[in-house]
Amino acid sequence: MTNRNPFFANSIAKSGTHLMKQLLEGHPELTHKAFIYPGHLQQLEEHRKTLSSLPINSFANGHLFHSDEYTALFKELELKQLFLYRDPRDIVVSYGYFFMQFPDHPYRRYFQDHKLSIKERFLIFINGATNDLIKRPNIRDWYQKFAGWLNEPNVLPISYESLVESKESQLQQLERIVRFFQLELHQDVIKTRVNQMQSNVDPKKSVTFRKGQSGNWRQEFDKEVKDAFKAVAGDLLIQLGYENDKSW
Repeated sequence: MTNRNPFFANSIAKSGTHLMKQLLEGHPELTHKAFIYPGHLQQLEEHRKTLSSLPINSFANGHLFHSDEYTALFKELELKQLFLYRDPRDIVVSYGYFFMQFPDHPYRRYFQDHKLSIKERFLIFINGATNDLIKRPNIRDWYQKFAGWLNEPNVLPISYESLVESKESQLQQLERIVRFFQLELHQDVIKTRVNQMQSNVDPKKSVTFRKGQSGNWRQEFDKEVKDAFKAVAGDLLIQLGYENDKSW
């Protein structure tokens, strides 16, 4: 068995967290050890303890906000990071349906008490809301809490879209992951490992899996929702490379 340094698989929530975890667990010598979130500064020492205790041949995952303090922590621990991100329009769609799965969740109670349609739920996640049951920033501010990881050293950014576009695209991304984290040093074994990782995916094992598609916003957003998103986060889509302008 090769000794591989532990690492952290970070993701923006609703960006394929469970898919990535299953892919990584498909590597026969990798073990998942912890899930941590969301990276508030008062959690720094708790997370330092978790991350510093990761054994060889293991990984942790979660949703950690970007900050100078957490960047310094990863540098101090010499811990590489994978960062999974997604088109924020599809994140809005996913959130619009996600909370309805949980009978006791305050978001669901609010949506039901106010008889909100799926379109109205989308607009809440786009514009943000503050009331007795929901306290949430708009989608741009929410996404920016994580986006700083895209520009940090020793971080491998992977888009959700590249994992679900095709088997070939997924294979290419998994090869990048294997090489970046040195999960396999022997060239002739890399393809075997990647195939094992792909074969481990089972959507039925994820309680939060809904469709596993990219671009679903095209079927869900009408003009009003598109205009609201452009007003709040049209520039973010351009920064992320999902659009060239606001004419979508």
